[in-house]
Amino acid sequence: MKRTILAAAAMTLAASVAAFAEGRPVPPVDFLTWPAAKYQHYYETSNYIAESWRELGIPVNLNPQPFPSPMLSMWYTEHKFDVVMSVLSGSPARLDPEFFTATQFWSGNSAPGGMNVGSFKSDAFDAMIDEQRKVYDPEKRKALIDKMQAFIQDEQPEGLIASVINTTAINTDNVELEGYENSPDGVRSVWNLLRLTPKNGQTVVKLGWTIDQASWNPLTFKTLEELDRLGLVYDRLVVTSPAGKPELWAAEKIDIVDDVTIEVTLKDGLTFSDGKPVTGEDVAFSFNFLKANDAIYFKGVLGGLKEATADGRTVRFVLNAPNASFISQGFGQIPIMPKHVWETVTADKGVATPQDYNNIDLVGSGAYRLKYWKEGQEIYFERNPDHFMKPPADLLMIQFGSAEVLAASLRKGEIDVTLQPLVPTVIEEFAAEPNLRLIQAQSNGYMSARYNIETELFSHKAVRQALAHAIPYEAIIEEVLGGDATPTPSSIVPANAFWTNTSLKVPDYDLEKARAILKEAGFTWGSDGMLRFPE
Repeated sequence: MKRTILAAAAMTLAASVAAFAEGRPVPPVDFLTWPAAKYQHYYETSNYIAESWRELGIPVNLNPQPFPSPMLSMWYTEHKFDVVMSVLSGSPARLDPEFFTATQFWSGNSAPGGMNVGSFKSDAFDAMIDEQRKVYDPEKRKALIDKMQAFIQDEQPEGLIASVINTTAINTDNVELEGYENSPDGVRSVWNLLRLTPKNGQTVVKLGWTIDQASWNPLTFKTLEELDRLGLVYDRLVVTSPAGKPELWAAEKIDIVDDVTIEVTLKDGLTFSDGKPVTGEDVAFSFNFLKANDAIYFKGVLGGLKEATADGRTVRFVLNAPNASFISQGFGQIPIMPKHVWETVTADKGVATPQDYNNIDLVGSGAYRLKYWKEGQEIYFERNPDHFMKPPADLLMIQFGSAEVLAASLRKGEIDVTLQPLVPTVIEEFAAEPNLRLIQAQSNGYMSARYNIETELFSHKAVRQALAHAIPYEAIIEEVLGGDATPTPSSIVPANAFWTNTSLKVPDYDLEKARAILKEAGFTWGSDGMLRFPE
């Protein structure tokens, strides 16, 4: 009996010693991704990546969550993931290199709610951000931006997949679009929305989308799509053109006083939807108020603002330090909010904080007014005939449960325009329809597997570098995205020709190279083939 017990104990000890010798196994990776029913191509992309990583001995659990809730909260607010299937939309305002470098990877944006969702932190990179902001000459600034891109490629805080070509469509029986502006956001660009003209005596253009508005409050919204909708009802000082140049909007002129001081003269005669005039005080208040209350989306750009003051229609902005991107990123995105509404919003609306105000009765001065919002169903934007842009029609955004259902509704004539990109499987079929005009836009956004650097596995730089060779981007582009995408070695994609670092190369898809990097860093594989941490 004693011999049996001793033998069993010896076997247990031997197994423990063997396990210790093999190293501790890496834990299963929680891969937060999009639901297959509504976003099949995003889900399949994450599935392709997961299969590849499993070949390296890394256990991966796909975790599809409904979008926008709770996925958006897990992604941006809680940072509750090991890896997230990140899809960052393109926009002319994002042609400036600030958003896809500093905003995404500045350590100050790594707290929950910040855009640095993977919590990447580097003093060296933060110093590069500060350095490039001081340089207003584009050619000199580009050299610094190239350096930042090379640094990020070495650190690999995310596994880059591709920059997509988005295809949308217009039913020309119902709507015409003259003078289409070739923009990274395609027909979704405000420059194109303002040109949509209904036919057949109609006064409204019906737009199909799968993404509803999660927040109408400028303090709490999180996504570009929400910003774009807010930009229809709130004016901004400038609006970035499709070519990436800031164009005067609510501003009449902009004067650079010195490296840290900018003066803006507001257009005369602007009014809010409640009839009250838009003043310089409203502009200064908006910037100061959003900064003081830590507006989620604008935290990075407003961090550099010292104060804004007004004198009649003139607004003076004083920065803490030179910031070359403040005009495009600040003036081009910050909404002009009515001071008379927001200054006393907590008392007037009976809310504890300004962030708690739902802002459904939105007061803005934009080209459209929010007539109504039926959550998860419809958003009706009524044109503002007194606005200087004079929209030709109202806009009715209809929410659909999937891109497939949306596409079918377009074909039937139930909607006029798709804002949601068409799924690759229907593009060839739709191209043959004489009444459907397809519009392709090469996005300056991109898809990536964003790593949570605060997790044990992805805190290892070698793991992140190895996984750069374990993303089958060519297969994803051809088999999942139908060829409508391009690989990218940088978060500033090749379509953004001036700012992209052309010396960087896309990592080869090579699992043996990935294994070699892991092995050199001390990782091993157990007898079960699973990856184990260095001893």
